Amino acid sequence: MPDPAIPASHHSTLAFGRLYADASGESHFGALSMEMSERNFAPPAPSFWVSPMPPAVRQGFLVVPAGWAGDLHPTPLRMWMFMLDGEMEFEASDGERRSLVPGSALLLEDTTGKGHRSRVLGGLVATVAVVELPSTQP
Repeated sequence: MPDPAIPASHHSTLAFGRLYADASGESHFGALSMEMSERNFAPPAPSFWVSPMPPAVRQGFLVVPAGWAGDLHPTPLRMWMFMLDGEMEFEASDGERRSLVPGSALLLEDTTGKGHRSRVLGGLVATVAVVELPSTQP
């Protein structure tokens, strides 16, 4: 068990990718960073680094079949996707591609515009945890 007198190792930011639509409806990948602060989150356990916790609307899981592919489409809701198993590739309408592998996350915010393409890679189903976020007004 860690010694509570020894501070948690410094971890001030986390970095993630996001997929968003610009004013002309083109989708792009961008960077997203979250500031972390050391908190006594679960007393009496030792403190650790915690991000802000904005509200969520609901959460659930997706099981996407092997070989599935979706042509250009906007995301149906603003959501975090956390890849649990399998692998998916996302392609912004500007042509940039990124893969989501187990342990990775992507914030989908391209609820308007051209949208993105997505597909399951490899021969396994993709299992994804999703957290819907409140919609934002442009």
